[in-house]
Amino acid sequence: MVLRIGVLSAVRHAADYLRILGQDERVELVAVAEEPSAPDWVRADSRAAAGRAGLRYTEEVEEVLDPERVDLVLVCGAPTRHARLALAALLAGVDVLVDKPVATTLDDADALVAAVERTGRVCAVVNRTHAPALRRTRAWVDAGHVGLPRHVDMELFASGAHFSTSVERPELVVDPTLSGGGEVLNFLGYCVDAIGYLTGLPVREVHAFTGTLFSEAHAAHEVEDSAVVSLLLDRGVTATVTLGRVPFAPGTTPTTSSLRLLGSHGHAVADDDTPAVEVFGPDGAGAIVADAGQVALERYLRHVVDSLLAGTAPDYTVHEARDAIAVIDAAYRSAHSGDVVALLPAPPLSEGPHLAG
Repeated sequence: MVLRIGVLSAVRHAADYLRILGQDERVELVAVAEEPSAPDWVRADSRAAAGRAGLRYTEEVEEVLDPERVDLVLVCGAPTRHARLALAALLAGVDVLVDKPVATTLDDADALVAAVERTGRVCAVVNRTHAPALRRTRAWVDAGHVGLPRHVDMELFASGAHFSTSVERPELVVDPTLSGGGEVLNFLGYCVDAIGYLTGLPVREVHAFTGTLFSEAHAAHEVEDSAVVSLLLDRGVTATVTLGRVPFAPGTTPTTSSLRLLGSHGHAVADDDTPAVEVFGPDGAGAIVADAGQVALERYLRHVVDSLLAGTAPDYTVHEARDAIAVIDAAYRSAHSGDVVALLPAPPLSEGPHLAG
């Protein structure tokens, strides 16, 4: 069997996704489509991404929304377009895989959940829960080595030294008309996913502090480059997240993270930069380490292909992504009010899909 994949916008992260999926012998990449109403630079970037991947480019969006031609639509647009494009695919009767974040507002995430329930289609969302260090730590938890989780401390930093090479256009991260927010929207979801994956517990309350400490680009657009977020989970379990885009992150890859899980009978540490090989030579010292983000992405994309070809849903879909967006929403409300806020409940599914604004 072959999974036919069409791409709807290719301006963010598309190069990595197309490379990985193009190497899978079970995948047929059909075309890259862009909306004819999109700005010139958006259409030019999507056309260029198609050319680099050796794919046909079209502005006839219906081609990649046709269930007779494609089985899965990959959405790699600016974040503020994610929910609208994903909803179009779902309502056309096609499964969808969305770059993170799945939406930039909680209302839009809820609309996608409602669309999935109504159409019976799959809405998978890119995430990092397949990172090797996180998977190993979960195995230790399942084996009872640390007892019951009590607290999780997590750090996730992107290095400013890689900003110009790891981000296609800086405005996709810092301009809220494209990004939807700052680094809380960009990175907190990864951290919430990891904490939920290890503890199995939902977040109930959030207290967040945000700031613009390092980046002139973030300051110019009045979005945060750093944050500290405290979470209260069910059963009194707590978590603290420190995240940001900093001048020099401690790791050797564009984005690195570490996590410490404190349990009732022990603790465990998951570090994206371990294991690593230290190399010493005439030019100095260095390290050979896998890029955990790339490994997690490769494993998740293969898992999505596995699942869809088998007729099952992937292990991370819009339902889990909606939970992360709810925490992000609460974090922004907390940072604005300066107080602890509770998560907003999900609306009844019978309301049906509609996008905010």
